[in-house]
Order: sequence, then structure tokens, then C-alpha cells
Amino acid sequence: MKKTAIKLAAILMALLMLIPFSLISCNKADEELEINIYALNGTTALGMAQMISNAKNGTDTMNYNITLYPSADVITSTIVSGECAIAALPTNVAAKLYKKSEGKIQLLALNTLGVLYLLDTTNTVDSLDDLKGKTVYLPGGGSNPEYITAALLKGAELTDVTLDTTSYASPDALQAAIVAGKVELAVLPEPKVSVVTSAKEGVSVALDLTEEWEKIYGKNTLVQGCLVVNKAFAEEHPTEIKKFLEDYKSSVDFIATGSDEAINMIVDSEILPKAAVAKKALPKCNICCITGEDMKSSINVFYEKLFDLDSTSIAAIPDDGFYYTAK
Repeated sequence: MKKTAIKLAAILMALLMLIPFSLISCNKADEELEINIYALNGTTALGMAQMISNAKNGTDTMNYNITLYPSADVITSTIVSGECAIAALPTNVAAKLYKKSEGKIQLLALNTLGVLYLLDTTNTVDSLDDLKGKTVYLPGGGSNPEYITAALLKGAELTDVTLDTTSYASPDALQAAIVAGKVELAVLPEPKVSVVTSAKEGVSVALDLTEEWEKIYGKNTLVQGCLVVNKAFAEEHPTEIKKFLEDYKSSVDFIATGSDEAINMIVDSEILPKAAVAKKALPKCNICCITGEDMKSSINVFYEKLFDLDSTSIAAIPDDGFYYTAK
């Protein structure tokens, strides 16, 4: 009888020891699951530089497959189809894609605040008011630079500023025009700004459009880059999404230090071409990792201002289903 009781106690103890292990196992991320992540080659990928480096070196704990692309066109179809699980995109593109896909993607995190700056070769601009009666060149139409600049001018009640979105169709084309002395006032994003100011004397950063925006609309409300997730993948793999966000936050925090190691990771990942450019541009790229309710409150103001200005800019103000909520 005594032996039986001892055996039962041993069995019971073994079962009790298994319970916490079982619970932990259920909540542990699957390190073998391949997670395809696509990002634009440039500012919106900066926060991933450490993750890319770790993946290349085999020092990461998850199976992240991160690929960089030159434009958003390829990425948008793959995030909807599920070919990639997570993508870094401009915030206006994310809103359009949510509507177009009928809710097949969700906003996972905000990863880039404002990266737009007004470049001046005339040394005459110190405020938005100084733009009265002048022409400002933008890198093409129908994108965040146009919408943000126009919303800023509207908020400042400036109606006599000409925005030229047709002369130069891309940031590269506008960058070349400034260096060639063909343009006096232009809005460009980082790292193009650092490239221009390094290449041509007499070009200054007259206005930080993020600062100007926040004076009018509030702190952290100019959000240009974000991470989106395929909704079906997020629902099936909440533990892996939680782990990704933890890893991404760590990567952002490390890269934001601007240390030599961080700069080397940016260049080695081919996000930016040269260490000197990366070191100069990084502090002005405003990389971040904002999630949850903070993400929603920040982006809502931005979307409202863009939609009020031009309803085609984001197609529609997203409903609550757009925002990923951790399970």
C-alpha cells in the first residue's frame, strides 16, 4: 500500500512538472517557421538593418527572410496573397491596400515618422510664410511628399504657393536637378537630402517638415512609413508576430544609436550605399516602432488630414479592423 502511494505521488509530481512546460511550449515562437518580410530599399527598411545582419550572419533566433525592393508595386500584391507575411510600406499605400484588398492586410506598427525636408538654394526661407509667391518642386505627384506638403500649406493657410509635381517624376530626378542648379526650392526625403547637401555647396535644409507638421497637427502625427501584416498569417501565428515585434523593436533601438556597428549594418544590408551618407541621414530619418493604441492615435490624425485634402490619397479612412491587436 505504501509503495503504491509512493508511485502515485511520483506520477502526480511528474504530471505537475509537465504542466508548466506544456504551457511554455504553446507560447514559444516556432523558430523554424520561415517568415518572409519585404521592404522598400531606403528609409522604411532602416529599422530592420540589425535583423538583416543577424539573418546573414546566422545569429538570429528566428527564420526571417528579409528582401528589399526598389518600389512598392511588387510588395503590395505579395502581402495580399500571403507570399510575404510582413511588409514595410508608405502609410498612404497601406491604407489604400487595406481597402483594395477588402481587409486582407493589417497595420502592424509605425516604423518611420517624417523624413521630408525643404531644401533651399536661395537662403531666403526660414518659415512656411517665406514660401509665399514661390514655386516648390516635389518628386512626382500622388504620393506622400505632395499630400504632406499640401496639407501643411493648408494648415498654415497659405494659398499662394505653387507646388510643381510634374517637372521631376522621382526623388532621383529631383535630386539631380538640385545638384545641377536647375531648382531653387524642393522637398526631398532622407537620405536624398544628405546626398544633395554633401554633393553641392550652397544647398541648405531650410525646413524640417516634421517639425512644421507637429506645430500644426500635434506630436508624432506625421507618419510616413509602416509595417503591415497579412491578416491570415497574423491570425494563424500570433506568437511569431509577437516575437517579430520584439525583435524589430530591438533592431530599431540599436540602429537608432548611430554607432559605427549600426552604420556598418545599414551599409552591409544595402539599405543605404555609403557609411558617410548613412551616418549623416540616420538622425533625420526618425525611425521608430509604435504599436497598439499609440499607433492608432498617431496615424488617425495623419489619415484624416490627407483624406480631408484629397480623398484619393488613402482611398478611405480605415476602420478599426485595419489595426492589428496583439492576441
